Amino acid sequence: MTYATTAPTAEAPAAFDCPGNYQATAPSTLRCAKCNRPLAVKDAQRTPTGYVCPYYVKARIATFYTAGPKQYILAALIAFVLGVGVGLVLQFVGRIGFFALILTIFVGPAAGSLVAEAIRRVNGKDRGQHIWLVAAIAMVIGAAYFAVLPALFALLAGSPGFLFALIPIVGLAIAVTTLVARLRF
Repeated sequence: MTYATTAPTAEAPAAFDCPGNYQATAPSTLRCAKCNRPLAVKDAQRTPTGYVCPYYVKARIATFYTAGPKQYILAALIAFVLGVGVGLVLQFVGRIGFFALILTIFVGPAAGSLVAEAIRRVNGKDRGQHIWLVAAIAMVIGAAYFAVLPALFALLAGSPGFLFALIPIVGLAIAVTTLVARLRF
């Protein structure tokens, strides 16, 4: 008894025209469930309806993200402006004293959620794959003047209050992680 090691030569009609020009690197009997092209085992992506080629997966994911450059710019501007406000609030909270650390645990997530919801409302239904990254960077840049620079100056001056100057940085880190969690997922 012999087994066939190559794919059949007759091409079946394509049910779905996959974007790109995917070619299997080795002979295979495995076929894409959507475009019916030969599919290498290492490139196969499992779905509930069968295995599909990587180009189908990439085209399918692209339909979920509709944001253009305008939405990215708006997200950056909103995150920067609100980041300045977050930096001011965190600097004020950091000057309270010992209880500032406890208060920062509550203020940080609230600030991150506020910025994320403002971005989400301005962008409406448009979603971007990397809006979370643009917003996080813009928020850190906006808040850096009030949250990071005082701690840096206290460190360079050798001030013993350096540890309390780190409290706004902790709050900013919590706010940014909340922002990323709200925008990314």
